Amino acid sequence: MKHFANAACLLLVFGILAIPQMAFGGPIDAGVTATLTYVDGPPGNATYRFDYTVDNFSLEPYIWGFMVFFNEDGLDRSDLVSYAWPTGWEEVFVVPEPPEGGPWSVEWDGGYEHPNPIYPGESLEGFSITFIWKDFATTPGPQSFEVWNGHAFDGTTVVVPSGPTGVNETSWGRIKSLFK
Repeated sequence: MKHFANAACLLLVFGILAIPQMAFGGPIDAGVTATLTYVDGPPGNATYRFDYTVDNFSLEPYIWGFMVFFNEDGLDRSDLVSYAWPTGWEEVFVVPEPPEGGPWSVEWDGGYEHPNPIYPGESLEGFSITFIWKDFATTPGPQSFEVWNGHAFDGTTVVVPSGPTGVNETSWGRIKSLFK
């Protein structure tokens, strides 16, 4: 019986440590938290802002590039208004929407000298995108991202709402929330 208990304990520890890594394809090297703020406007033409925090869990020597993607599903739900960056990340590239709408992205690059890199165990705030959300029935959700340290690592943002959204602030949003 004692051997069974030891085997069960070992299996439990293995499961706790190994299964999450197998589910994600290995340890998570970097993460991005996107704080969503409703700025103004009615659903279907609401202005929102994502404020991003990039976390470097283990990428050596450091992260020096960051990119987020919009309208990846091919639906034309968002339009860029403006963007901001932390000190030392002044090289910003926007891949604009085609005239018929579609995917677009914003890329921040720490430049060749990397004056403000994100070292392992550190985080950096100050990346932000303000945009028009054209979907009247939903609020903006998680996005794909990439970070670079000489290689590209991708993931999905974790969205944290900072308060009520445009959908929640309208009569329609209040009625809809009663049926959740």
